[in-house]
Amino acid sequence: MATISTVIYYYSTTGNSLFVARELQKAMPEAELQSIPEALQEDQLMVKAECVGLVFPMHYFGLPMQVEEFLQKLTFLESPYTFAIVTCGVPYWGRPFMDAEKILKEKNCRLHAAWYVRLVSNYIPYRDIAADWRIRIRAWLAERKLKNIIAAIKERKAHTTWQLLKKFCGNFHAKWLAGQHEIDTKFLCDKEKCTACGLCERICHRDNIKRPEGQPVWQHHCVECLGCLHICPVKAIDYGEITKGRKRYRHKAVKITDLLRKT
Repeated sequence: MATISTVIYYYSTTGNSLFVARELQKAMPEAELQSIPEALQEDQLMVKAECVGLVFPMHYFGLPMQVEEFLQKLTFLESPYTFAIVTCGVPYWGRPFMDAEKILKEKNCRLHAAWYVRLVSNYIPYRDIAADWRIRIRAWLAERKLKNIIAAIKERKAHTTWQLLKKFCGNFHAKWLAGQHEIDTKFLCDKEKCTACGLCERICHRDNIKRPEGQPVWQHHCVECLGCLHICPVKAIDYGEITKGRKRYRHKAVKITDLLRKT
């Protein structure tokens, strides 16, 4: 396997992390972008690169399930400069970098740099999507921050960031993981609204949605990315009663087709 300069692995279901990964690639054209869920389909997952980047959202104050699975499976054939960028609605509360670095250390690797980039949280069971003016402000601030992040990556600088309430967040995250098989029992589909378009099934990188009669049926190994909820063009999918009437979200620079499974 030949050594490549830079590879950026991303995990994205509503576009924030894919947008950030693409911005990095614009500034570093030599970088290869790889989807984490797609990479997980490989029997063996190995990387030989001078620089390895990870871009993903924060789930329940920690790593998304598939990001953790990816890091556990990944084999490093060299000792690269490694960085992580977490996209989120509220930064600093959580421990995603700590958890990532713990896995990397087991592989004789380390996380050299870590940043939060605040965009828009897609977790509408907690609260509605931010107002458009707030989204625009966060996008402007994120683009400014990304310029500094890119400069630091190019110079291979070290960078640490706050991770507040680590013990509390760790317990909260562990409780969420323990209840994984019950997560998708909260999803509802309005059969009168549903057009059986199949987008919910195609965006689910966990292959957790089947449609035996057109409408989605969840298979109880959900990772709670909420991609199915946000992509539905007629808002037929809700997460309990609380999300009814709330807005849906996708980053304006990312197309629906960019988020769907390729196979």
